[in-house]
Amino acid sequence: MHYARVIIASEQQRAQATRLSGGVAEVSGGVRLAEGKSALELTERAAHLLGLRDKQRVGVWRAAYGMRIGPYVGIMTNKRPGTLPGFRGLRGRRENYTALTRMAGEMGAVAFVFAVEDVDFAQRRVLGYARVGGRWVPREYPLPDVVYNRVPDRKSEVSLPVMRFKQQIKRLQPAVALFNPKFLNKWELYGLLAKQPELTPFVPETCLYREPKDLVDMLRKHDMVYLKPQDTFAGRGIMRVWRKGQKLVLSYKDGAKYRHASYTGTDALLRAFVARRAGSRYLLQEGLRLAKLRGAIFDVRVLVQKNNQGQWEVTGIGVRVAAPGGITTHVPNGGHIAPLDTVLKEAFGESAGRPQGLREEIEALALKVAPAIERGVGSLFGEMSMDIGITEAKKCYFFEANAKPMKFDEPAIRAKSLRRLVEFSRYLAGYQSSGGQSGVSI
Repeated sequence: MHYARVIIASEQQRAQATRLSGGVAEVSGGVRLAEGKSALELTERAAHLLGLRDKQRVGVWRAAYGMRIGPYVGIMTNKRPGTLPGFRGLRGRRENYTALTRMAGEMGAVAFVFAVEDVDFAQRRVLGYARVGGRWVPREYPLPDVVYNRVPDRKSEVSLPVMRFKQQIKRLQPAVALFNPKFLNKWELYGLLAKQPELTPFVPETCLYREPKDLVDMLRKHDMVYLKPQDTFAGRGIMRVWRKGQKLVLSYKDGAKYRHASYTGTDALLRAFVARRAGSRYLLQEGLRLAKLRGAIFDVRVLVQKNNQGQWEVTGIGVRVAAPGGITTHVPNGGHIAPLDTVLKEAFGESAGRPQGLREEIEALALKVAPAIERGVGSLFGEMSMDIGITEAKKCYFFEANAKPMKFDEPAIRAKSLRRLVEFSRYLAGYQSSGGQSGVSI
């Protein structure tokens, strides 16, 4: 692979014309490499079919029939209710779209954001948006080699336009690959991990809340129980019950503050829980004695992604420390980030030793869980983030996995994660040499 600048010209030297593909589109003629292969000259028609703009930097790859450019990566989302015009009508975080399309461009990929409502499968074309000169510019593209699903919420994920899009894309495989096809269901995750004997020791006891008896039974077995909404994220709606002498204490976040209400019996506790639950589906999970940093609990966020060989690797690890008195570590709930090795040394002391050993245990657990989830769900994933807890006894436990990871605040992890997404897209699109390097000379 090498990089070339697109030059749109009206006349071409037909003797040097060649076949060129990008995404599912292919053009024959009106294409040539010039200026020592640093320029890719295209007719206006060829540039339009391939969705390329003048002076755009692209990766050029050798193919059996000619040349390929890209890969083409479509970042999938859906439209906002009310359908604002243009890019404003698309859902999702703009800073994520900006960062990924910028990294993709630096690596020679053709990346764009699109709404599932703007795909024409009959013509195999899509209206997408790329950032050019500080603004989002619409352009018509061929269907991409790879679709990266960033539909931002569970309700949209099961909407009719999104479901129809996935069905149509499935018919185009393997020409078009889609990864991270859906959100993960927390209860489904615990169920499939419970079937893996090598992983069950690392998963706290978890059950679905169906009736008050379920919570009573869990409290008979455990002094502390976490109550977790099944379909929320960032710690929203999480509650904790723990025994304090003869009383039961229900802890939860109320606005900007944590509340801790005491009850003398389970009946009053259950009434309080049901009132706060407000009909949402909940899981009950064994509470663990987590290690603390200066009196505050912490857990570990691990980002695992597939590399340019399609293999799972740990991209980065960060620690999230709860607010004083907090029951969750999520930053939106008052938590803060901290470096892993620093936290492990301070939390366990130098004599407790081997922070590097604990890091290796965390990574090993994450790299066991990721493929187990992928096998159990039966879909293609390229990344997921995980919450892993460490107890006072230095044992690691899996808490949760997210197939639509939020942005990591650590700059080094963030940059590496963006690069990995492009490398994995190259792999899926077949932009790979037999030697295992991402690139082929041309």
